[in-house]
Amino acid sequence: MMAIMRESTGIRKFDSMLEGGFPKGSVIGLTGPPGIGKSIFNLHFILEGARLNQKCVFISLEEPRSNIDRMIQQFEFADEFYRYEKKKKIIIKCMDYQEYEKAYFSIFNIINKDKKIERLVIDSFNVFFASLISVDAGTNSNELAARRMINKSFSLLRRDNLTTLIVLEKLDNHKVHYSYNIPYMVDGIVSMDFLSLGAIERMIFIPKMRWTNQYKESISYDISSKGIKILQEEE
Repeated sequence: MMAIMRESTGIRKFDSMLEGGFPKGSVIGLTGPPGIGKSIFNLHFILEGARLNQKCVFISLEEPRSNIDRMIQQFEFADEFYRYEKKKKIIIKCMDYQEYEKAYFSIFNIINKDKKIERLVIDSFNVFFASLISVDAGTNSNELAARRMINKSFSLLRRDNLTTLIVLEKLDNHKVHYSYNIPYMVDGIVSMDFLSLGAIERMIFIPKMRWTNQYKESISYDISSKGIKILQEEE
């Protein structure tokens, strides 16, 4: 069997839950409610790529740059992160939905053709497509357009040596169908969630990961000034 190359997430114990990291060249969905630490996971993933001398791109459709900076500055790795950004190993692009709608095809085309880009984060992916749907407009035509955009996006993301992490926000029940078939299109899913048993506990689970014998149980984690830390040892 051909060996699967792996991309470390920058969270050592998490990597051991999926045989060393994400399959290289895959598209991974990261899900979870607000405040669970998805954006922090993204920072680990991007920073680890820069440490490995990879060019990494972070596209934010939810937060202005000032908010991203506030988040980065909470962590001990902030200076290191900014050093790599100055070296252009990390590129952060913040866009609103209107900008993204107009430019997403050309952006993805550039990413597809620039072989130096080896890691990409899009935060968040499905919320943008949900925003395209207007109840007052022709929903069927809008949904068809969104599906085409999603399929085109995935076709451009799938190239050798590009590993992509897309944030999939959990939407309200009445919008859940706007996620379309994205969970089936991604190569893996990492689910982050809260467990409340008297005290709130953060849990991480890997329900899907192609080409991987992933860890089969939820595992707890914490967030500190060092970032995300898995709290218990894997068996």
